[in-house]
Amino acid sequence: MKKLFYISVFSMLAAALTLLGGCSKLNQLSTTSVPANQLFKDTVSLNEALVGLYSTLEAQEYYGAYYPMLADLNSDNGISGGYNNTSLNEFGAYSVTSSNIFVQNMYVALYYTIATANAILAGEKGISDTSTETRQLITTVNGQALAIRAMAHFDLLRAFGYHWDLTSSYGIPVVTTVQSASDIVPRNTVTATYMAILSDLTQAATLLSGDASRNANYINPAIINALLARVYLYMKDYSDAANYATLVINDGSFSLLDQNNFPSIYTQKLSKESVFELPFNQQNQSEYNISTYARPDAASTEVLFIASQELQTFFQGRPADLRINLLDYSSPNFQPNGRTLKYSSDISQKDNSAYVIRIAEMYLIRAEALGRTGGLDDLNLVRVNRGLATLAPSDVPDDPTYAQAIADEDRAEFNFEGHRYFDLARTGQVANVLGVPSTNSVFPIPLAQINATHRAVAQNPGY
Repeated sequence: MKKLFYISVFSMLAAALTLLGGCSKLNQLSTTSVPANQLFKDTVSLNEALVGLYSTLEAQEYYGAYYPMLADLNSDNGISGGYNNTSLNEFGAYSVTSSNIFVQNMYVALYYTIATANAILAGEKGISDTSTETRQLITTVNGQALAIRAMAHFDLLRAFGYHWDLTSSYGIPVVTTVQSASDIVPRNTVTATYMAILSDLTQAATLLSGDASRNANYINPAIINALLARVYLYMKDYSDAANYATLVINDGSFSLLDQNNFPSIYTQKLSKESVFELPFNQQNQSEYNISTYARPDAASTEVLFIASQELQTFFQGRPADLRINLLDYSSPNFQPNGRTLKYSSDISQKDNSAYVIRIAEMYLIRAEALGRTGGLDDLNLVRVNRGLATLAPSDVPDDPTYAQAIADEDRAEFNFEGHRYFDLARTGQVANVLGVPSTNSVFPIPLAQINATHRAVAQNPGY
């Protein structure tokens, strides 16, 4: 008989309220103290709730830094720094355990985003104003909440589920309603998880179809198309991945910066490359600078996420690649390793953005999806804008060679932006590249969650 996997969402929400309380007005709400349809009475409270939802994305454990940085640390791009932090060292050694505090906090933070989105989607029913303006606001808020819920579910799937195997039962719990203390949500299959994600994104696309805005700080149709392109690529639905990437590319709102200007992606807000960028400021600081750079003369013990010597060796095999200049291997405090310079600006303000989606990813998604016969032009476009020569068809004579060229370009472009570990997992390369069992292609379910459900939730294989 098929085993059922369960998750106690209430226990996570309670922990999240403790960890993340104070981020916004909505964060102070208990989903059990007020009926869902009475959470909001007017558009002011609904707008405040939407602000609160975006603030959950910016939590330290999510896109405030740790979700993407831990993914790179758990790959050949990074090694751990800090003051011999045992939990951090587990990532650097590819030996993450279910009791790891970073895993626990990440898991809680992502489900808190989902719980917040669910509260918004349920709570708007309490608004009695039926004016056209109010109904339009509700439509817009619902569209953004659905898209963010989909993204959080997807980020959970690629961190904690067997996202590369559509036949696997090891998906993640899909939570689409406000939970009470007694609610138990089963762990979905991978396919069912993807279907829920796609359903939310397609609904969001319909609700936001009339939105002409392309402000990369807020969910809009281009961001939804970009998320769909990413999800379909992970599903290995290459036709849809290419189609949605093309929609973003042809949107006209984004463009690749050339080899003289692309470093400004990381020194200015909302460059032409940003499709989805989460902003921070002096009052709402991110952790990117302090966790990857700190200051010019920082010691390695001050920096949590360090660039590996392997990453330098990788770039040394690409001597014309200008992206090596976004890494610093000259500091004696870090040698033989280095550090990324992507977040070295704004040292005093520490308001470095989270680069969730960039247009370069859309070109590389389409390049991968179309294969070597149809995608080489996209691959070369990115290469040329980063200082490299074009590849001729003879340089990629077969599919494995082309796949490696794509993987190399992804690594060169997105190191320390949270892609590498997930790319290795979705392409089945964790064992080959990292030299660890393939079961390490996913993080363990936190032990606290297993204990809270009296082991009703099963651990991922190998942990």
